[in-house]
Amino acid sequence: MRNQGKQWRIPAFILEALMTKLLPAVLMLLFMLTVHAGYAAEHGKSINLQGGVVSPVVSGQPAGDDFSWSREVRFIRYLIGRDDYRESLFLLEKLEPENSRQLDSLHYLKGWVHYQQKELDRSAEYFLKVSNDSPVYRKSRFFAAYNLAHKGDTPKARGVLERTDTGQGDLYHALQRLQLGGIALLKRDLEQYRLQAADFSGNYHVTATQEQQMVHHYIRLKERRASSPFVAGMLSAAVPGLGKIYAGKPAEGVAGFLYVAALGLTAFDFYRGSGPDSVLFVLSASAAGAFYVGNIVGSVTASRRVNQEFNHEMDQRILFDMHIPLRNAF
Repeated sequence: MRNQGKQWRIPAFILEALMTKLLPAVLMLLFMLTVHAGYAAEHGKSINLQGGVVSPVVSGQPAGDDFSWSREVRFIRYLIGRDDYRESLFLLEKLEPENSRQLDSLHYLKGWVHYQQKELDRSAEYFLKVSNDSPVYRKSRFFAAYNLAHKGDTPKARGVLERTDTGQGDLYHALQRLQLGGIALLKRDLEQYRLQAADFSGNYHVTATQEQQMVHHYIRLKERRASSPFVAGMLSAAVPGLGKIYAGKPAEGVAGFLYVAALGLTAFDFYRGSGPDSVLFVLSASAAGAFYVGNIVGSVTASRRVNQEFNHEMDQRILFDMHIPLRNAF
């Protein structure tokens, strides 16, 4: 009779297990289902051809293999959007296209993944395999040319652009002129740049700002006179440090002059006080001579370094202004 009023309770360790193990798992499962449902709802519409998928899913479901292909491609694009390039490339290698449309999609997506991974040679290789029947043909050609230019293969990049049909007087034509102008500047071919810049119109917001920037780059390259390592060395031989000042390193030039002058005066002082056979004179004179020769070599090196730094800076600026319109246009 006494046990009839006793209430049964779940043991504390079972409650703790449910709260710490089971409940988080259930919440995670619900979250994954919600995300999956949202993804399916978002990607169940037609696929954006601008993004490079050439297997659109229109209202209803494609029949047969097209449906399986489209589903795989949608999932790969989802992984690319999450920056999961390694897994995307793994899945792309597993795809087996059965027609030219699917093959173009495969080449484009591989090119895009390699582009995102900064593997520009491989990216250009796949982009150039996209046929001219593909909706992403122009995008693939423009990005292939940019990748080649970035890797220093400007002749091939120019050839790719010149063989790309862009039409006359439209955005793609303006974009082509801009890219060819940038490639000419990378080659320091100012005459070729002027030929391309003659078609700069400023009519498209995608290219207008970068067209102006290219003009600024052209002016900087035209007005700059590169320093000569030979002249820098000869100037420092005449006056220590003068070659570095000529090369554009005035602080280093002044410091070099003071070092050599101080050591030279010290050696002269020992020469007057102790004679030419003095150990102190020999040591100080040797040090002064070493600094004098080093100053000449340093001036030659400084001239080369300044030229390299300027060229690298200009190349990066030009490539940047070639890249921005591509990302905006596509």
